[in-house]
Order: sequence, then structure tokens, then C-alpha cells
Amino acid sequence: MRGRILVIDHMTPTPDQDSGSTSTFNFLRILARAGFTLTFVPVTLRREGKYSEALEAIGITTLASPRWRSVDAVIDQLAPQADVALLYRAPIATNVFTRTRNAAPCAKILFHPVDLHFLRMQRAADLSGDAADAEEARRMRDVELGLIRHTDATIVVSEYEKELLGELVPGAAVHRIPIVRPIPPAPPSRFGWRGRASGLPGLLGRVGRALAAARPGFEQRRDVVFIGGYGHKPNVDAILWFCRDVWPLVLRRGYGGKLIVAGSNVPAEVSALVSNTIEVRGYVADLAELFASCRLSIAPLRYGGGVKGKIVSSLSYGVPVVATSIAAEGMGLRHGHDVLIGDEPDTMADAIVRLYGDPALWRRLSRNGYETFVRTFSERASAKKIVRVFDDLVAAARATR
Repeated sequence: MRGRILVIDHMTPTPDQDSGSTSTFNFLRILARAGFTLTFVPVTLRREGKYSEALEAIGITTLASPRWRSVDAVIDQLAPQADVALLYRAPIATNVFTRTRNAAPCAKILFHPVDLHFLRMQRAADLSGDAADAEEARRMRDVELGLIRHTDATIVVSEYEKELLGELVPGAAVHRIPIVRPIPPAPPSRFGWRGRASGLPGLLGRVGRALAAARPGFEQRRDVVFIGGYGHKPNVDAILWFCRDVWPLVLRRGYGGKLIVAGSNVPAEVSALVSNTIEVRGYVADLAELFASCRLSIAPLRYGGGVKGKIVSSLSYGVPVVATSIAAEGMGLRHGHDVLIGDEPDTMADAIVRLYGDPALWRRLSRNGYETFVRTFSERASAKKIVRVFDDLVAAARATR
């Protein structure tokens, strides 16, 4: 047996609903395929229909009531058998850390914050100027940094967050593993790319040659898309700010298409954005079809942390992105190479109109963005690193038994 992993998170991943769930599901799938034995524990202890079944279909045991009366009972019974306890998100991890450590002193505890909550919260407080929000961010900082000091290792998805933790918690074992996505079944191929990609050991060439069907090119696409799960407050803030401050400037510059607002759990204030130039589509089951129809995507986040799944997904489908610096932070993207950056309404509007009307620029960003996705954010790029982190933790746990 390669190793037993007990996974505790706030709920069962819903990968068709939000980026965080997609990342968690893909991460766990890599571990299951590598031969680890995983048990997944949602703190709700609720069985979530097709989502629980999706985990079980890839070989992951899922726990629920009434068989299990509490998460504490799960930890007391199963943690001693685990080599690694993978604890997601600070609010969950801090509540179960002590019990897990006491129940399984030989197991290694790995903390995955998804994003650094205190960083996102502090940026939101800076934006709002609310003193209570700032105090809440400070409390979360203490919680997260305490977890990072006392767990055996931590995973972050952003290079910026890894460097920040190197300053704040020197000596902590922090691994940077970007969020991962599978390579879509049909990569972009009508933007002048002929399967050549330096530094990718022929991967892009092999994928391109294997697929005869091409995605629609520049001329066959129209519209701008924003996608996000609206249970995540930064997404709501982003689209409201964009529609208020940026979209009118885009229209004044002669843009003639629509803005498609997609994603799950659309609140009333986002639904109210509907107009003759804004379509609030809401939940979209098939991202491939959506991205194949749109010419570019936007990521106008004003605060946040981690790595943005909306950007990774867009790059994976060969759709260029116009983003703020915060949205692109820690991803290794370069303005003008694989993304366009605009932080102010004028600069973002200019970038959108320029990219929308420039076929050569579109093709360059589409090609380079896709190559960046494969090199950095594809499952192939990160699987070995993920497995190596867990192999090392399993070996260390077994050495102490």
C-alpha cells in the first residue's frame, strides 16, 4: 500500500460549481491514480449525491452520517490508521488539528489553505476601509500562520504566497503546487500554431497532431466572458465593479459584442446587471462550449489570494485573458506574452478593445497562454510533484512507528 490519506474539508467537492472544488477534485484524483488509499470526510457529514459518487468512482471512500455521528468520531477511529491527514482551509483545519494530532501522533499533518484567507481578507478590508474587517483579517492571520508553524507541511498554489510565507514563517515546510486542470480534449489549433513549443518536450506537438478537429479561430468567435462561483465574494465584487466602471468605457470605445456573465449561485445584484449588452447566463454545464464561442475572458478581481481558476481554465481552452494584477498574481504570467494586465478602468477597457480587434495579438496570446497552461497548470505538469510530497510524508510517518 502506497499510503493512507485521511482528507478533511468543509464539504464534498462540487467541481461543476466552483473553481476550488475543481482543484480539490483533480488533486485527489491524482493521488488516487497514484495508488494512495484516500478517505474523504466532509465536516457536514452529508452525502451529496452525484458529487459523493464522483469521488467513489475514482476509488475514494466517502464518509457520511448516520454511519458516522461526528467528525471527532471519524478522527478518533481512522486517524491512527492514516499516514497523512490532509486538512483543507484554515477554519476547518484549526478545529480538527489538535484532535488529529492527539489521535494520531505518528501521522503527518498536511495543511492546504486553498488560498491564504488572511491575505484575501486583508485586501478586502483595505478596499472597504472597514476596521472590523481588518481585525477579522488579523485574527485569521494568527490562525493560518499558527497552523503553518505547527503542521508538518503546507501546500500553497501561488508563488507569491510561498514567498510571503518564507518571510512570515521562516523554516516552515511550504510546497508550492499550482492548481491543476486536465488538458481539454481539443486544444486550440487555428491560431497559427503548428504543434511547436519550445521547452515542452514535444507535448504540445503530440497533442496537436493527435487531434484533427480544431477549435473555432478568432473570426468565428465573439463576446467577452466572465466566469466565477458567486458564493465567493471577490467574484461578486469583481463583476459589479467591472460592469459599473469598466464596461461603459468598453462600449464607448466601439465594442459591439456582449458580456456573458457565467457561473453558479448568481445573487440578485448580479442578476440585475442584465441589459441589451450584458447576458447573465448563470450556471454553465459545458465550459468547453462556452469558451469555444467567446473571443476573450476577463478576470477583473480587486482582491483575493491564491491562483484564479477562471484564468487557468481560460488559458486551457486557448482563450486569452484580460486580468488585474491581483487576479494574475503568483501565476508566472507576463503582460503582453500570455495575458494582458489592466488595473484601472481605462487600462482594462483599452486592453479589452485592443485584444478583441487584433487577430495577431489574439493568436499570440492564445498560443502562449495555452503553452503556459500545459507547462504549469496541467495535471501532467504537477502530478509527479504532488505524489512526491505525499510519498515523503508517508515515509516520514512510517519511520516513526
